Amino acid sequence: MIVAVTGVDGDSAVADLAEDLAMLRVAAGKRVLLVSPHPCAYDAQLFDDLLIDASLRSQDAALAGAGVILALLRPEALERDGCDELLARLKVVQGTNPSARVLVTVAHGRRPLTAHQTGCVLVFVAQLQHARLADTLVLEDGQDTYHSRHSELEPQAYKQDHKLCAPEVRHLYREIFPDRDRAPHFSALIPRACAL
Repeated sequence: MIVAVTGVDGDSAVADLAEDLAMLRVAAGKRVLLVSPHPCAYDAQLFDDLLIDASLRSQDAALAGAGVILALLRPEALERDGCDELLARLKVVQGTNPSARVLVTVAHGRRPLTAHQTGCVLVFVAQLQHARLADTLVLEDGQDTYHSRHSELEPQAYKQDHKLCAPEVRHLYREIFPDRDRAPHFSALIPRACAL
């Protein structure tokens, strides 16, 4: 499967999210290639899945060939200009790749989204045919590392060493890769306190 993760042009959080999803996929026993915005030549047939960082406009060809397109939004960008450029790119891609599943997620800081930001997100999603809003992702303030306020019962050492334990990222992973594809040993890699 080809999964393209995109967002506002050049957003570094897109690369982090693509890496997190690729690492979860590897933990599930799949051969995964994480493709950067400036890739070298590769043979896609050698891998079960491709996770493409399509954060740059130059990566629109990757979006056109993806089975799943994940759009990462920032509330500040939505309030500023509605992410009009990203929305236009996604509409063009949907025209050339109508079978792609489009998921939209939002990365925000510790403070929850305001009513206005929530409205901006809903308007963005509503403008894309068949797009779905996925869980929001909580970013550590001032950084591009994901965490979750829902995982406070997890051991502190695990939270520091394994940022992939954030329930939102695992939930997003399950939305992209259905349960039927998950290897049986995947749940063994996540301590019982972290399992959903």
